[in-house]
Amino acid sequence: MGQYVINENKGKYLFNLCSSNGHIIGTSMVFPSREECMIGIDCVTREAEKATVEDTTVDAFDRQPAPKFRIYETMSGNYFFRFFTTENGDIFQSHSYPKKESLLRRIERMRNECTSPVAADEY
Repeated sequence: MGQYVINENKGKYLFNLCSSNGHIIGTSMVFPSREECMIGIDCVTREAEKATVEDTTVDAFDRQPAPKFRIYETMSGNYFFRFFTTENGDIFQSHSYPKKESLLRRIERMRNECTSPVAADEY
């Protein structure tokens, strides 16, 4: 099982979802408070398992309602996804990968690891 790791910088918060193998699956948007960051984690926890995939890299792709993973291609040909929740919209982004197959495996890993706990605070 992975874990959510909350980071704070100058009173702003974000979270990373780290997989059980230690890799970061993706990073959230920046939140103005820890409480709102925790709400974001709760949204991902509740919705990622059942989210659909919307692939914008294919012609005439079908738009999907949230929750969803939306796949993009960068100008350099890499692929990444953004995760959209029903409550908060675009909340989370993956790293980029040179192959779409690698990205699709990250989406499946996120579905499998989304119910992971929040890491204990380090003091």
